[in-house]
Amino acid sequence: MSACSLPLTALLTASFVASGKCETQSDFHDAKEVDTIAFGSCYNPRDKKDVMFDTVLKQNPDIFIFLGDNIYGDTKDMKVLKKKYGELEAVEGFRKLRDATTMLATWDDHDFGTNDGGKSYPMREASEKIFLDFFNDPADSPRRKREGIYGSYTFGTPGKTCQVLVFDTRYFRDEIPGTKKKKKPGTVGWYEPTTDVSKTLLGEAQWRWLDEQLEVPADLRIIASSIQTLSFEKGMENWGNVPHEQKRLFDLLKKHKAHHTFAISGDVHFAELSKKDLDGYPFYDLTSSGFSHTSKSWAQANNSFRVGSSHWQLNAGLIQIDWAQKSVELAIINPKGEKILKHPLKLSELKFK
Repeated sequence: MSACSLPLTALLTASFVASGKCETQSDFHDAKEVDTIAFGSCYNPRDKKDVMFDTVLKQNPDIFIFLGDNIYGDTKDMKVLKKKYGELEAVEGFRKLRDATTMLATWDDHDFGTNDGGKSYPMREASEKIFLDFFNDPADSPRRKREGIYGSYTFGTPGKTCQVLVFDTRYFRDEIPGTKKKKKPGTVGWYEPTTDVSKTLLGEAQWRWLDEQLEVPADLRIIASSIQTLSFEKGMENWGNVPHEQKRLFDLLKKHKAHHTFAISGDVHFAELSKKDLDGYPFYDLTSSGFSHTSKSWAQANNSFRVGSSHWQLNAGLIQIDWAQKSVELAIINPKGEKILKHPLKLSELKFK
């Protein structure tokens, strides 16, 4: 079942009554309990490497999150963009995975429409409509009533509630002039953190939405960002390029005491786990990138937040929740379904002071 084909009775956009009081609720809500969530990014149908769809399907995930670069559109011609989405639709493994799971999705630059693109991309409105149509957002979806494709989803019942916050890091993103410089050793790109605090990544409307969504009761919270939230030394696109926006994210998590929260990301063509201490809170970002292509040299780039090793073979992310034990395992699987990275966590470890 597509994420956006949830029954309308499960679609809640404002609030609901629980335990006798009104509470803010996610854009979408489904009472089904979830314990296995898979995710991935960077898939080019033209590469004809479809193995990861079948590999993920064998994990029997309740949810699959497509984190961006789901196709490589890179065009201002919307006929071309639709054609490239059609190439993804033609992939049998994709269709099987979509039909067997709840599929959530956001975009990154290449499926947004232009490399390293942001709000200056002139076709962003048309691209948004094509994206939402392809991923079957219903006509009354909150994502169709506002600019950008960000959205929030909750699954389960109290005590076993998982919220997924799907960010849009493209539609509102400011250009950051003056950041392109000669690459340094240990880097892949040329980006460096900007000092211009007027620049935005999410845009004010999305920030207001996030502030509200962090009030939603959740026993586990996953931030789905197309670009990495922690790693910045490799010079690629990431939250660290706009450090005031990154700080704003961390400050919001602290403000709401958003316990049991971690991030997932894609974009970089390899997999790794990053960790940063937020005044005693261990904030993790699990990156999975490379559904059809990867880069060994990029995996060797600098990241002082890296936990363990990076992995450059084709990969997918896997989150397994044990509600009874109040624990979660963050993992990366290879095409054989083997866990090449795994990091178990007790939810008690993920507590703000």
